[in-house]
Amino acid sequence: MTKPATRQSRRALTVLSVLMTTLLSAACGVINPNYVLPNICRVFDDTPLTPLSAPPPNDPTNPKLIFETLGQIKVMHGSGTAKLESGNRIIKVEQSVSIPTYANQATVFLNGWNLSYLGGDQHVLALGALITKIKLDRRGPTLTWTAAGVLRDDDFKEGYNFTYHFTVIAWNDTAINMSVDQGSPDNFCSADTDLPDKSFVAINNGTTTALSSFSVFSQKLGLPRDKPVAVLPRGFGYFWWGGDHHVLQLGYNLDHSEIFAEQGKIYNNNKNHVRTAGDIMTGIPAPLPTPASLVDSGFVSWSTYAIFKDNDSRRDYVFSELASTVGGNDVGIVQPPFAILPKEGEGGNFLPGGVKKEQIVIENVPFEYAVPLLTGWELSYLTDDQHVKEVGISIDDWSFIGDTLSYTLSSILRDDDFTPPHSARHKVTILGIRPTGSGGGGGVPRQSR
Repeated sequence: MTKPATRQSRRALTVLSVLMTTLLSAACGVINPNYVLPNICRVFDDTPLTPLSAPPPNDPTNPKLIFETLGQIKVMHGSGTAKLESGNRIIKVEQSVSIPTYANQATVFLNGWNLSYLGGDQHVLALGALITKIKLDRRGPTLTWTAAGVLRDDDFKEGYNFTYHFTVIAWNDTAINMSVDQGSPDNFCSADTDLPDKSFVAINNGTTTALSSFSVFSQKLGLPRDKPVAVLPRGFGYFWWGGDHHVLQLGYNLDHSEIFAEQGKIYNNNKNHVRTAGDIMTGIPAPLPTPASLVDSGFVSWSTYAIFKDNDSRRDYVFSELASTVGGNDVGIVQPPFAILPKEGEGGNFLPGGVKKEQIVIENVPFEYAVPLLTGWELSYLTDDQHVKEVGISIDDWSFIGDTLSYTLSSILRDDDFTPPHSARHKVTILGIRPTGSGGGGGVPRQSR
C-alpha cells in the first residue's frame, strides 16, 4: 500500500517525520526493513532558515565570554531563539561567532534547549534539538553552525518556539594539545549515508520498558593511546510512531565513555551506505585490527540511554543522537555517575509548577580549564501524564575560576495550567583541559572580546 503523495510530502517537512513515517508499512505499523529511506539530508538542506528572534543582531553580550587566555584558548556561552507560526516544518537557524585570530581550531556543542507551543498545550509526537554543519572559516576568523529544533503533534498546525544554549571553545593547538572530530564541515551528511554525519538513529523495538540503551563508538586516528576522549553532546530527537500522546517522562543519558572497543559487539552506529530501514536496525562491529578487544584512544565508546514515556509502560519510539569527540594530551574528563529509570504515574497532586532553577558549585576541579557538558537529564511530571505546553532544560550561565566550576541550571515541563509540577534531574560531565597536579589555575575571565 502506498500513502498519498500529499501526505508523504507533508510529513517530509521535518527530518524526524520523514524518517519515521517511512519506516512503517501503511497497513499495520510493522517495520519494513526493505523500505528505501528518503534523502533526509536533502530534506534538511531544502528546509528554509528561520530568522532568529533573539538575540538581537550584533548583540555584544551574546555569546558571553566565560574565560580567555590570550594566544591559547577562548570559551564563550550563548543562546539562540526562533519561532514558527505553523508546525509544518522544523525550525532551522544559522548562527556564527567571531573567534580570536590565534585560534586554529574551534567547536560548538549543545548545552541546553527549550521548546514550547505558541498556542495551548498539546500532545507530543516528536521533539528534538541539534547543532550541525559546524564550519571554521580562518579568513574571519568565524565559527558558523546550523541549529534545529522540532516540537509537534499529529496535526502539524501548532506553531512553536525553539531556544537552544551553546558553548563555543576556540583554541590554538600548538599551545593546547587538543583536536576535535565533529564531522564534515560542509555537509549535513557524510558521503556514505543519507543520515546526519556524526549521528546514529536507533529503534527501541524489542524492549520491555520505556527505557532504551544504545551502544556507540567513534574512531579518530592519531590520538595519544593512553589519554581519554571526551564526547560532546550535539543533539537528540524522539519520535513516537503510531500517533501523538501525553508525556509523563523524558530522559537522556550519554553515559560514561571509555577508550575501548569490544570485539564481537554490534554497536548501534549506522552502517556505511545507509539506504534502507534495515540498515538502521542492524548496527555494525567496530573495525578492530585483530580478533581481540582494544584499549586505544583511536576508539571511544559509550552507551546512551533514553526514555520517552506516557502512562503506558512502553510505546515504540525512535531515538537519535549527534555528538562530537575531542582528544589529545591536554584532555581530561570527570564523569559523575547518573542513571535514568522509567517511572509510573501516581495521580493526586495539585501543587502548582513552573520553572525550576538550581545553582551548582563544584570545587577542587583538577584542570587549568574546565567546561561543563550537559550530558544527562530527566524531566517528568510528579503525577500522571499530561499535555505539554513547554519543556526544556539548560545551562543558562557558568564560570570557572580558580578550581571552582559554577553553573545555573533551568528546567521546565508544564501544561497550560502549570499543574502538576515537574521533577528534574541532570548530569554534567566536566571536560578538563590541561590537567593540574593539585587543582587550581582556572581560566581567568577577561573584559575584552
